Amino acid sequence: MEIQTMTFELRGMTDRQSYHYAESLRLGISEFDGLVRHARTRRSVSGEWIVFCTWKDGPSVAEFRRSELYARFALSPNVVGLHDHLESVHVGAPAEDEMALAA
Repeated sequence: MEIQTMTFELRGMTDRQSYHYAESLRLGISEFDGLVRHARTRRSVSGEWIVFCTWKDGPSVAEFRRSELYARFALSPNVVGLHDHLESVHVGAPAEDEMALAA
């Protein structure tokens, strides 16, 4: 499982326009195969938006990152300071050596 965190700011938009932009991005992401869960939030003090996506595997993330939606988002003049971070998460029964470490 892969957890993708995209952090960015939006410029040249009112608060309402920023909300609709971030929400339309989140809804666009929901159309991709391999997406398990997603959410978005805003840090009101800094004005940063954060979109969290949980993907079933690395190829699903790669497909999204090669998409037209991602390209339009990443290259938008309104998107500032985009940070796209990916973290792998082990899901399933722990291996014997992990059990030994936990003990």
